[in-house]
Amino acid sequence: GLSNSLRQSWRRRTIDGGARMLIRLENITKYYYSSTSVTQALHNINLEFDRGEFVAITGESGGGKSTLLNVISGMTGFDEGELYIEGVETSSFDETDWENFRKDRIGFVFQDYDLFDKYTVLENVLAALYLRNIEYGDAVKRAKEIIEKVGLTGFVSQKAEKLSSGQKQRLSIARALAKDTEIIVADEPTGNLDSETGRQIVELFASLAKDKLVIMVTHNYEQAKDYVTRQVRLYDGGVVSDTVLKKNDAAAPQTEPVSRTGKQQSIRFVSLNMRRRS
Repeated sequence: GLSNSLRQSWRRRTIDGGARMLIRLENITKYYYSSTSVTQALHNINLEFDRGEFVAITGESGGGKSTLLNVISGMTGFDEGELYIEGVETSSFDETDWENFRKDRIGFVFQDYDLFDKYTVLENVLAALYLRNIEYGDAVKRAKEIIEKVGLTGFVSQKAEKLSSGQKQRLSIARALAKDTEIIVADEPTGNLDSETGRQIVELFASLAKDKLVIMVTHNYEQAKDYVTRQVRLYDGGVVSDTVLKKNDAAAPQTEPVSRTGKQQSIRFVSLNMRRRS
């Protein structure tokens, strides 16, 4: 089927061993329709993004930042132009293709956290790892490593609903890291955090971007400017500047290979989910 062929295409590399450009937007235009009006949210966007970049998307409210992020991550469609993922045209994607893309290729960090409130910190991260069919013992070890990385070691057994806003955002980032994707998109990830915690989160994103692509929408560019490698500024749905600031030389964390057992972990996850809902 199309989905399998797309997965194969995404894994291909060029003959010389180099990677294809990860994401390319070509003349992307997006409209929003209501019963009385049509609003152009994005206008002829031409951008390329690749691994090793930590990109800040900035601009005034209503300028198209979140819409651009949603198009890149497959959360919303586009009306004109083409979006390429490693050279593959996405205009031919069906909903299953987009679901697979969001599940396998993108880690999400949003301002509203998107957590399992009744799960503990550890269980929230394990839930993301279970979906990757990682063997249970390796999953627990990896989850604890990720939890330590985001500064929540002392809250492993705390339910998500009992965490502070800053702690919830750290847990959201931990869940994104658990997916171990090439792309992480973050929409105002430091908006609910104090300045020092926000700086630490931005610094963490910078370390992750050595071999990943991190795209962050932010209203607080001053907080991010010393860490991001590039700034894309939008105004009224268009790109008004695209500035490469530096090469990302942050040290990236090393991920050890883990064994997988598939069906066994799916059963564990279903059991955990049923227990929490009861």
